[in-house]
Parts: sequence; C-alpha cells; structure tokens
Amino acid sequence: MRGAMAIAWKDLVLEMRGREVIVLLSVFGFLILTLFSLSAQAGSPALTELAPGVLWITFLFAGVLGLGRTFDRERENGCFHGLLLSPADPVQIYWGKCLSTLIFILVFQALLWPVFTVLYGFSPIKGVFFAWAGFVLGDLGFVALGVLLSSMTIHLRSREMLLPLLLFPLCLPVLVGGVRCTTIALTGGDPGLAWIWLGRLMAFDVIFISLGTLLFPMVVEE
Repeated sequence: MRGAMAIAWKDLVLEMRGREVIVLLSVFGFLILTLFSLSAQAGSPALTELAPGVLWITFLFAGVLGLGRTFDRERENGCFHGLLLSPADPVQIYWGKCLSTLIFILVFQALLWPVFTVLYGFSPIKGVFFAWAGFVLGDLGFVALGVLLSSMTIHLRSREMLLPLLLFPLCLPVLVGGVRCTTIALTGGDPGLAWIWLGRLMAFDVIFISLGTLLFPMVVEE
C-alpha cells in the first residue's frame, strides 16, 4: 500500500506544479455548463431535467482527458518500464494511478459544483450528501476502468481516440447511476431510491476494481 501512496503522491505533486491541466479542464467544464445553461431559463423544468445529465457528461469528457495523461509522463520520458521495475508491484501501481486520478477528478468536480448550482438555479447545499456520494462512487468505477484501459492503449498511436471509444460504452452503468443520484439530490426525490442507486454504484465499483486489479498486471507484462 505504501508503494501505491507514493505513486499517487508523485503524480499529484507533478500536476500541482504545472496546474495547467486542472485550469484548462476547469475552463472547458465552465464553457460546457454555460452553453447548455443558455438553452433554457434557470430553474425551468426543462433545464432542471437536463442539468444532471449535462453535469455528468462534462465530468466524463474532462475525466477522459485526465485519464489520457495517466501514463503520459512515463511514456514520453521512456520511464514506463522503469516504473514496472520499481519496488511497487503492478497492483500497487494500478491502485496508485487510480488514487491520483480519483483525487484529480474530485478536485475538478469541487471547482465546478458551485458554478453548476449558480448557472442552473440549484442550492449548493440541497441534497449535497447524495450528490457527492454519487460523485465519489461514480468516479471510483470510472477511474478503475479508465486506468486499466489507459494502460492497454498506452503504446497505440490512436490512443486519444481509442480510449473514449472503449471507455464510454463500458462505463454507461456508472453514468446512469451517477445521473440518477444527482437528479434525486437536486430535486428532493425519494432518499430510499437514492440509496438503491448508491448500492448499485458500489456493486459496479467492486466489479471494476476487481477486474482492474486482476488484469492490470497481465496487461503491463505484455
């Protein structure tokens, strides 16, 4: 576990030194949310129904851009094989990459959440527990699957196009669960239904993390 924490810390420190990625993604997310908010009046039924899906699509597109950088530094500097030869075993490398990417996406979501609530006429604290529980659990499944697929496409020329083509269909259950939880949180829906969707997201997380833990060592050894 110490190896995973060291890898996650290394990735986060490098990202915070540059800061250009999180700034660019935040601007990208702000533009998407702003463009969709102009399609209807804030607080209108049409925008209220559309808003959770827009938010999660923004998260997914930004998340894919972040996942595309998961192994970029190692690949560009020819250090990927050196990483595999480090004291950390492949499972720890996988967990470390998942942890750093998860934190990165959560920071991005924390920056966009107040912007989203203002643009779409929601209270920033209404239903915040179910909204953020959905974010964390949805992100976890998305990252677990995304890091695995990113490692599979690392040496391919068309990896920037191939990664979203592989990832989006497979993470559809996570998207549906996240949108449902966010909708219930923002509209004051049935808490019991929110717990059901959170349970489903947990189940998908267990499946995706287990698959990643089992398959990542085989993928990187090829």
